[in-house]
Amino acid sequence: MAKLWRAFASNITSALLALLLALVSWLAAVYEAAPPRTDYLPAVPLKVINLGEQLIISTEIPSEVKVQVRALSTTWEQLSAAKFTTTLDLAGLGAGEHSVQIQLATTDPDVVLLGSEPEQVSVTLEQTSSRKLRVRVKVLDEENIPLGYISRLPVVSPDQITVSGRSSGVALIAEAVIEVSLKNARETVVKQEAPTLLDEEGNRVQGLGMSPGSVTVTVQIERQVGYRDVTVRAVTTGAPAAGYWTSNITVEPALVTVYGQQSVIEGLPGYLDTQALDVQDATRDIIQRVALALPEGVLVLGDGAGKEGILVQVSVQPLLGGQTMRRELTIENLRAGLQATSSLTHVDVILSGPLPALQELKPEDVHVTLDLLGLPRGTHKVTPKITLPEGLGLEVKSVVPDVVEVVIE
Repeated sequence: MAKLWRAFASNITSALLALLLALVSWLAAVYEAAPPRTDYLPAVPLKVINLGEQLIISTEIPSEVKVQVRALSTTWEQLSAAKFTTTLDLAGLGAGEHSVQIQLATTDPDVVLLGSEPEQVSVTLEQTSSRKLRVRVKVLDEENIPLGYISRLPVVSPDQITVSGRSSGVALIAEAVIEVSLKNARETVVKQEAPTLLDEEGNRVQGLGMSPGSVTVTVQIERQVGYRDVTVRAVTTGAPAAGYWTSNITVEPALVTVYGQQSVIEGLPGYLDTQALDVQDATRDIIQRVALALPEGVLVLGDGAGKEGILVQVSVQPLLGGQTMRRELTIENLRAGLQATSSLTHVDVILSGPLPALQELKPEDVHVTLDLLGLPRGTHKVTPKITLPEGLGLEVKSVVPDVVEVVIE
């Protein structure tokens, strides 16, 4: 029995040795045909997991790492970053500085993971906190509101924000501020943006979250009783010398603020004429200051006041082709259910272009419209829109007046 057992053991040993030799020979053949290769696989995304509640990473963490891999040459051709995962496990870590080992894994059984570059990452964790802050509005240029207008207190919606992030940053915040300029504001100012977070010294604090991301500031601008803005229309008499024409008329300022009894001010048509400027037999430009033709009890404040308050410039050029047409105003794009009344029914359209085209031009070929698209109820200053026939080479040199007041009700 013992002899049989020894013979059996001897045969088993011989078989195992033969199998081992065959395996070694097979591996040698495989390695010779496709020798193993050790190299780095670049750009494998690094994922952070298990970050504790109320904690934030305050140091920069690499978004990708290089993974060192050993595999057969034929296997390398099929490797991709999608087959590998690299993680930074922060489980159990509290606030402070930590050195964390990068963990590697792969779904490919034909590769051997050797390490990564870097092998570990220095991580600083900070406690997070949040605070509610009331938004403060800093009004700029309030002294530059036009005469006859006043501003109301700004309204913020919502008037509070919640700031969150690292506790050290949240603790620095002294106030949340939005700046609003009222320079030349004649209508309500509305501004929507994120407040600026400032510390005690007025320095900006960055890197924190904010909810909501923006707020709306509304500053109501109202016209004072007895005040009104009206446009200026230049009045001329006579005609330039033979062979000359008036190519343009401009006034400065084009808009003036008037003051008086409320009934008188509201009764104005939305414009004021200048005293007549004589252009009879003119052969060159005329630049002259003239007073406004003011109704009784009406005063002009600020720019344009005084006997010579309006600078009128009449451009006189040789008659190469120019024509002035008085055309009726047409209102378009008025919202349904509203009515509109313009302060003027007609404007003067000053045209230039080829003489034959001007001679053929009919008054009905020139259309003047007031586009009220999107305008709500109230008083508005609207620039007339001029439409001319195409292909004639005609040009609008100016419109007198170039702004018309429209009341929408």
